Amino acid sequence: MSAGLKSISSALKKQSVAIKTLVEFAAKTGSLDRRFTPAPTGQEGIEGHKKVTSTRLEGYQTEVSLSITYDNITFRGRADGYDPDAHCIDEIKTFYGDVDRIPENHRALHWAQARCYGWMYCAQHNCAEINLALIYFELATETEYLFEENWQADELQEYFEQLAEKYCAWQAQLNHRQQQLQQWLEQLQFPYGEMHASQRVMAEAVYKAAATGRVVLAEAPTGTGKTLAALFPALKSIPRTPVDKIFYLTAKTTGKQLALENIQLIASDKTTPLRTLELTAQEKSCLEPDKKCRGDSCPYALDFYNKLEIARQAAFAIPMLNKQALNQLAGQFEICPFYLSMEMSRWVDIVVADVNYYFDGTPLLLGLTNEFEWNPYLLVDESHNLIDRARGMYTSELKRADLLAAKKNSPAVIKKSLEKINKAWSALVKTLPEFPAELEQLSILPEKLGHTLVDFTNTYTEFLQQNPEHSIQETIAQDFFFAALNYQRIAEIFDEDFCIDLQAPGSKADILTLRNLIPAHQLGARLGFAHCACFFSATLHPAYYYQTLLGMPDDTVHIQVPSPFKTTQLSVRIATNISTRYKDRHAAINPLCDIIQQQLTATPGNALVFFSSYEFLQQTEIQLRKHLANKDIQLVVQSRRMSETDREAFIAQFNQQNNLLGLAVLGGAFSEGVDLAGDALKGAFIATLGLPQVNPINEHLRNIMQIKFGQGYDFTYTYPGVQKVIQAAGRVIRKKSDAGYLWLLDQRFGEPQVKSLLPEWWEIQ
Repeated sequence: MSAGLKSISSALKKQSVAIKTLVEFAAKTGSLDRRFTPAPTGQEGIEGHKKVTSTRLEGYQTEVSLSITYDNITFRGRADGYDPDAHCIDEIKTFYGDVDRIPENHRALHWAQARCYGWMYCAQHNCAEINLALIYFELATETEYLFEENWQADELQEYFEQLAEKYCAWQAQLNHRQQQLQQWLEQLQFPYGEMHASQRVMAEAVYKAAATGRVVLAEAPTGTGKTLAALFPALKSIPRTPVDKIFYLTAKTTGKQLALENIQLIASDKTTPLRTLELTAQEKSCLEPDKKCRGDSCPYALDFYNKLEIARQAAFAIPMLNKQALNQLAGQFEICPFYLSMEMSRWVDIVVADVNYYFDGTPLLLGLTNEFEWNPYLLVDESHNLIDRARGMYTSELKRADLLAAKKNSPAVIKKSLEKINKAWSALVKTLPEFPAELEQLSILPEKLGHTLVDFTNTYTEFLQQNPEHSIQETIAQDFFFAALNYQRIAEIFDEDFCIDLQAPGSKADILTLRNLIPAHQLGARLGFAHCACFFSATLHPAYYYQTLLGMPDDTVHIQVPSPFKTTQLSVRIATNISTRYKDRHAAINPLCDIIQQQLTATPGNALVFFSSYEFLQQTEIQLRKHLANKDIQLVVQSRRMSETDREAFIAQFNQQNNLLGLAVLGGAFSEGVDLAGDALKGAFIATLGLPQVNPINEHLRNIMQIKFGQGYDFTYTYPGVQKVIQAAGRVIRKKSDAGYLWLLDQRFGEPQVKSLLPEWWEIQ
């Protein structure tokens, strides 16, 4: 083993596993049950434990540290209490509601934890027997429910070792594969023999970031092969740096697919020790969408944890756990593919997922990173999308229509608390001007409304604690409950990076929004838990705009990857006689159609036209059909509500036919993440500068950006707009053998500031 290679034997000595992890791995049984079951918060649990232990006699010990080593793994934990007079280990669990309703498989898990602590105490203190107490403490009534067992030490030892043996056998597999992986990665070669010059620039920066624990912001033009240039060096860094996981995060399904294809290219050998998992949203994974996610309704939820051991073993043998592979396992073992993927996320090397799995409020991958003290490498694809996505993650929306609908059919106690919210909402509206604007901004959080929301969520929780089977869980009342919880979550982090607005005030269709404007603080806090990161995209210019809003550290490394394309491959022209500003659009339609007609005549083949809105698209479509009436050109048009299948069919036509003219909206499904190489796309027309709509929210954002960064208009309008243009233009040239044209159909593209934001390799004619 080379000096720089991580030592597997050293890692083995340091392996430590929490008892909670052990019992959840080896002792969990029963079915999935995803019904909302109100549970104490972490703080409520801590306070409940204190209340229980405060009643014990002098000499009672709390938070008793215990550990034991079995087969090179140290199992550790803290028993909640030990009563020396009774020679009894106490396991305390706080809850709300009826103790008889605590599920049997939950009780079994609690007893498993207590028994493990019992054996660990006996082993450490050389005891022949011990008493165990499982204490359930109901927080609302402060009632203790005591359940006791007496165990011989040798019986507890046998019980513990059965669980530990399962875990150690699994860990031995992990260690063996990890050793194979280290050696495999040392010998891993780049799939195409050698990187081209552009890829090498990015790959070197990615590897150095792993070595130094830094963040890289990489602007890499379309066609650079940036996905491979990010994945390959990140993998190569694993044996020689602290990196132990790779999270490939993207905002689009197409980005996930591209990552999976590149991973398969890197690890094409079926015997590879590399393990990759694709995480897919629950609603897209579910095989029984009409069933409830619990054992008495869905066969895939029934006895999930009993089936898990064998399904997990089968999944571990599959190098690429994508959606298809997980569905095959689901069919083979009749087990839920979504929750199987959640389980397998602990045991793989690469997770390919949406950005929300790491950056959202309480995301899975961030939680696992903290629990297992991982050192992940974050590869954030199409990072230009993360600003808007993050704003959405840290924004809360309350709809009054949902409130009123929830009030209609709720039980009396819940209806009463909803009426209080409605009254507080009405009182809030009365504080606004007599003739409020369509969107009114509030200067401070509405305190009274906030109190009524807390009262409602408490009432709702207490109601479900007493009525866990109530049908209210299948109504809009529960949706409003979760919206109210999210409102409270955002209210806790609300600061000058947020604003409050009320849409359509007083209409009973009004919407109260706690809106994030600058996600930097929230993103930066989550980024801090990763070992290193690379944010990459074709459009990350100017760098300080993205670095500032994405919360990157001051020592972030910014690189501009040179384009692999020649200026002669893309003919770029600006229509200096056309304005697509809103007031000029009607006058722009005819000259715009003339340019499209002339270009399609001169250069037959498929093309795309991008518009600022569906309204502009539809107006131009009418005139375009007249202009092209005698031409052998077929129009295909993006509609407002296209399904994923419809979008795939739209794109497929370009690979199958010629002389298609596609009409689409800039910033939509077809302006990025679409690969139309060669003759599939000969050119693009962009009939907009892409600027966000001028509205009260964006104008408020502009003011904030001006105060904070001195560039309000650019941060709010110019940079986001031009970014969309460059993304759309990137559909034309995908390979070194491609050639095509690009028309920028607005005179503003000729302005020096806008021109300076366009790619350097474009040569505008």
